[in-house]
Amino acid sequence: MADAAHLGVKGVSKRYGAATVLESIDLDMARGELVTLLGPSGCGKTTLLRVIAGLVRADTGTLSLAGRDVTRMPPYRRNVGVVFQSYALFPHLDVAGNVAFGLNLKRLPKAEIEAKVRRVLALVHLEALAERPIRALSGGQQQRVALARALAVEPSVVLFDEALSALDRKLREAMQVELRQLLTSIGATAVFVTHDQEEALTMSDRIAVMHRGRIDQLADPRTLYDRPATSFALSFVGQSFRLSGRVVASEPGLSVIDTAAGQLRAPKQFLTGSDVIVATRPEHAHLGHATLGPGDNSLAGTVSNVTFQGPRSLVEVRIGDAFLTVQMPGRSAAPPIGSEVTVGWPIAETLIFPAEGEP
Repeated sequence: MADAAHLGVKGVSKRYGAATVLESIDLDMARGELVTLLGPSGCGKTTLLRVIAGLVRADTGTLSLAGRDVTRMPPYRRNVGVVFQSYALFPHLDVAGNVAFGLNLKRLPKAEIEAKVRRVLALVHLEALAERPIRALSGGQQQRVALARALAVEPSVVLFDEALSALDRKLREAMQVELRQLLTSIGATAVFVTHDQEEALTMSDRIAVMHRGRIDQLADPRTLYDRPATSFALSFVGQSFRLSGRVVASEPGLSVIDTAAGQLRAPKQFLTGSDVIVATRPEHAHLGHATLGPGDNSLAGTVSNVTFQGPRSLVEVRIGDAFLTVQMPGRSAAPPIGSEVTVGWPIAETLIFPAEGEP
């Protein structure tokens, strides 16, 4: 990927009446980068995608694409491909006709259009279905046609608006991997919009977690999961156990926190008296006194539920008014519901956030 931004979003804001949908959004993407806008409904991710596409005009801010200022440029001049959730295919055209639609609008020579259609259909493995009507295709095949149509015009950036959400789970998971591989192989620059965290983790070079019209955190998937910058990013990406507490002692690189369930330590210094949120992930937790080390936090609780999921079991432990999920290998014997247990996890895997960061 090049050092210079291929797609630049600077200070973009959008309001509808009294509601602020986007607030001072900054986002730079390198050529060939795959970035996902992740967040709950109403967080502004689809509006930002539509601003990039030119379908919505921002109230403030600028947009650049491949070195051009496109802030005031209409959609058809931005050289942007869009794949919608509904695919937006034309039922009266066959597969080739749908793929050729944007090329025909450019009034390219017929032979050139046919060659581009053949090439892009081969790319998505649909060359044998060129003459098939859209209504005769499966959901996965229609998604490929929509992708081929977007790629046929050789866009500077491809935008995906919940493009896989209409597929069933198994097909969606397969398409995530295949689409990622395809876009990477052709060096495409792409922006995905999704509310599905697993899809975001699978598809992305970086993920922008959006919350209330702002980017809460922008990071690669591993950093976002392992070291979320905010309480909201923690809550939206992956499972977690969270307790409210107050810092009662602070020393370099360590905070001691009193919670309703017991005292915990976290590897980050907060001022004594600070109200905080303490958290950890299920895969870092373990059961039983015998598994505790000198660098572990531990709390006592009661097993409230056990869920077997094949390769793993999830043991839910009630600790006061909170619930901590412990992830165990599926073949391990889980404790019976109602049994009292000790749950431990490394201090190094303890996350801490200011209480005002609560979503």
